[in-house]
Amino acid sequence: MNRLLLPILLFIGISLQAQEQLIDPIAYFDFFNKEHSALAQKNMEYLQYAVHSDDLNVIAEKRLALLEQVQSAQAKVAQVPAIANDAGLKETMTEVLDTYAELFEIGFQEVETLKIESQESFEQMERYLAAQTASEERMATASGKLLAAQRRFASSNNISLMEDPNGASEAEQLNALNEYQRDVFLRSFRVSKLNANFLVATEQGDAKALENLRQQMLKAAQEELPVLQAKPAYNGSTAYRDAIIEQISILKDLAENDYPAVVKAVGKGDQLTQADVNAYNQAMSKVNQLLNPAAQKVNTALQNLLRTNVPKPALRGVKQI
Repeated sequence: MNRLLLPILLFIGISLQAQEQLIDPIAYFDFFNKEHSALAQKNMEYLQYAVHSDDLNVIAEKRLALLEQVQSAQAKVAQVPAIANDAGLKETMTEVLDTYAELFEIGFQEVETLKIESQESFEQMERYLAAQTASEERMATASGKLLAAQRRFASSNNISLMEDPNGASEAEQLNALNEYQRDVFLRSFRVSKLNANFLVATEQGDAKALENLRQQMLKAAQEELPVLQAKPAYNGSTAYRDAIIEQISILKDLAENDYPAVVKAVGKGDQLTQADVNAYNQAMSKVNQLLNPAAQKVNTALQNLLRTNVPKPALRGVKQI
């Protein structure tokens, strides 16, 4: 009985079989499996880095390196003749690689362009993450097609696949994680951006505009908190969600109980009393004392969420029946 204990989406560096050796279904399957596995691992690294890093030059370098790897795989796959009982595996692999090439050449480049200004407003951040998600969904769809083709090939060649119970491709698992994290993040970003705008506006002396921002911030926090509190855990983990809830709760408290004193002080201009000054300083001291630790807690919880939910291979191994 022949055995191949290679996960579909885990890269293991083994030299390519000679073309004449790929007549064997297991070796044929193994060839396409390894080519896609190498791309899958690098793609995971790129997607996580692209979202959580602000170094656009390095992000672009990683994307272009992935594009080169895709083009290399395209050339290798093109040289391999399909075996008699291919069941569409080579054709699907070719289509998947074509999709990857287009995404890394055009799709994700457009996403990187949107990232440049994503911090400027909630709407721009929302637009950037929507574009990122759309490109990732195309990756997941392509990956899912290959997984389906591998199952057809296995069925046609009497190969038994040992599959993960959830049956999702690695890209699909990664997208589910990203979708959860981004939904939580956007709710936090909406409130945090209004807070940042409020703090900048304190230097401009427009009390009316400042009060408008304070009210927007309070309203946003009041809207987002119950949604987040009702959001379920991700694979049993609530730490990231709870850290965001704590952060927004602090911002809500500031907007409701401390920032009115800031607005009042700005509105009075040179007519400040000592009580006004004390209230203003107390509010700013609270900002400095609470927000940085809350942000650090969010970052730590995010890293733990990503670390403990690394996508697992959809296929754990195969065996010839």
